Amino acid sequence: MNVLLILLSFFWTSDNIRVIEYNGSSVKTTYQVDNKFIGEYTGRKKGYLKLNADGTGAYNYDVYGFTSENCDKDAIPLEWGFLVDENGKLVSFTREYGRSYPILLQCVGKPKFQGCRTQVLLDFIMEYKDGKLGVSSSDDWIKN
Repeated sequence: MNVLLILLSFFWTSDNIRVIEYNGSSVKTTYQVDNKFIGEYTGRKKGYLKLNADGTGAYNYDVYGFTSENCDKDAIPLEWGFLVDENGKLVSFTREYGRSYPILLQCVGKPKFQGCRTQVLLDFIMEYKDGKLGVSSSDDWIKN
């Protein structure tokens, strides 16, 4: 039994697969992605999305908007994963500007998305035809 658990643990971590609950469904994701996606996406203001190679990161709003008094307005620590299909391949969509890759961002600390109301955010990393990468939820966040 212990050997089976070790083998399952190795398989689970070697693929860097993470199941994230989103809208009542278990969604299979991965953080084992091309290095081009890893790093910090920033814009003209103080907001950013940071994706670390280990599947952790942070999201900091440019403008936090309406929140309750108890909402911590610091950067949101998170775990992330790009959606994968039944064959373990990254899900992506062809767009007029290039491609988009759905990514789930899951809060792991006190601050949450959308005024501290949402635990998991579905976002998209956009790959433009010129090779630049951006974040759908912000109008100007581009990967450095």
